[in-house]
Amino acid sequence: MSYRLFWTAIRSAVVLVCLSGYAQAGLIEICKDASPAGSLNGVSTFTISGQPGTVAVPVGACALAIQLPNGFATITELSQPDATLIGVSTFPSDRLISFDAATASAVVLIVAGDISTQTVITFTNAPVTGVPEPGTGWLFGLGLIVWGCRAERKRVGDVARRVFPFRHAKNEELKWCGGGDLNPYEIAPASTSS
Repeated sequence: MSYRLFWTAIRSAVVLVCLSGYAQAGLIEICKDASPAGSLNGVSTFTISGQPGTVAVPVGACALAIQLPNGFATITELSQPDATLIGVSTFPSDRLISFDAATASAVVLIVAGDISTQTVITFTNAPVTGVPEPGTGWLFGLGLIVWGCRAERKRVGDVARRVFPFRHAKNEELKWCGGGDLNPYEIAPASTSS
């Protein structure tokens, strides 16, 4: 009996020694989010470097956990015409090694273990619109004001020119809304009241 126990122990030790040189498996879960919430729908597609195929993830959801060798893994989101990648986050937060918005890829750390030690990576996208970047809307507003003033001035000028043709000179067409020149060097006289 002790002979069998001895060989079983030897075989187990050999198996353990042989397996210690191989990478152990960890888990990753890929999630997809939209900002603002509900602004995107559909399915996003991801690739994992060194792994065949793609992973499809609906917006607002996560894929099933995927088993990968422990170490570093590069996850890339395939481009979508109606969305732009604005950020990547991981849980735990120290698992995000790097992120490149230009290539829509992130490098994460995969830790050996089960579901309790898995890496969760979330790609957040925003819809692509023709609206200017936040903080630049005032430029559009200023353009509308200038266009509106010029159009109004021209319309009023045309009517006034027809009614009083002798009062309008050629250089008055260059004036802005309000009828005065915008000359920073002109000093207005002080008003006096008695």
